[in-house]
Amino acid sequence: MSRFDIDVHLRRDGFELTWKLKSEAKWIGLYGRSGGGKSTALELALGWMHPDRGHVRIAGHEQTTGYAPQDLLLFPHWTVEQNLRAIEKAGRTVSSELFQEVVSAFELGGLLERNARRLSGGEGRRVALARAILSAPTLGLLVLDEPLSSLDRDRRRLVVGLLLKLKRERPGSAIVVSHSAADLQVLCDEVQLLLTEGARSSFSAPGLPAEILAEAGGFENVLEGEVLEVSGDSATCSLSASPAGGGLLITAPGRGLCVGDSVVLGLRADDVLLTLDNPGRVSARNVLFGAVEEILPFASYRTICVRLHASDRVALSASLFRTHITAGAIDDLGLQLGSPVHLVFKTRSIVVLAQNAKVGS
Repeated sequence: MSRFDIDVHLRRDGFELTWKLKSEAKWIGLYGRSGGGKSTALELALGWMHPDRGHVRIAGHEQTTGYAPQDLLLFPHWTVEQNLRAIEKAGRTVSSELFQEVVSAFELGGLLERNARRLSGGEGRRVALARAILSAPTLGLLVLDEPLSSLDRDRRRLVVGLLLKLKRERPGSAIVVSHSAADLQVLCDEVQLLLTEGARSSFSAPGLPAEILAEAGGFENVLEGEVLEVSGDSATCSLSASPAGGGLLITAPGRGLCVGDSVVLGLRADDVLLTLDNPGRVSARNVLFGAVEEILPFASYRTICVRLHASDRVALSASLFRTHITAGAIDDLGLQLGSPVHLVFKTRSIVVLAQNAKVGS
């Protein structure tokens, strides 16, 4: 049986939704415009709404579900700590280690005794997401609706790091809805795009191409690694343990990072320059060598896929970088499959998407 086996059709007040998903992926992401049916899909997955026809089968769904809705659903007369421990009312204990880790990541230590009705909107969002994480059983389902929308950049990367740790350590499934393509790229194994045509919506097959996500604000290059050194405002990161690794070192923004931190980094293809010759001494701190492996045509540009090479110029089988250039630039450079090239990008072009998330799932 697939981890996700969904085939439903729903019609309500002129709105029509068809959702098909059969996947062994652990965490599924749903992406689409507002009003396109993402929240309706979540209600179908939770069993709160019944389709006109079809079925929803999710492994572990029969157990307690951790749910972080957009409208919070906090108990206003309870304190923050009581809301976080709400699952204990159902007879399940929250481990002290996980409780402290969640409180730290969401910076809730100073709010534990505060009544929930006295929370700001952003504080309430943090509490609701933290409660969902603490409520989700090891084998159960975690459902997150726009989970990171109210978090600032630094808190977001700590929370994403925590979510990735939970994903790695727990066998349970998750469905994540977000307007952030980057969040879905980092958190989810597969992503479905919600297509809307008039009042009819449907989901594409899983595995949304990175190019589409990038056009919607994501990153064509998502890298995992470990911080080896922090000097001033920069950090040296090894990508050796990641899909884009193989002993490569890159320089990333170092603010808030510590030696030994595991990180997930994002780099947009538009921020990567391509040259035939080694640029030598240049202000950009990152210069990587590789060979052109694929040239993908798009409407106004081309995506160049470069297989990276180690310092001894041995190809790294799992190391693929993407950059965008125009068709004219391809002609001027004489690029073709196999052409040796250098990739150049600034430290400031790199975004730290997650921190302290141990590499690997």
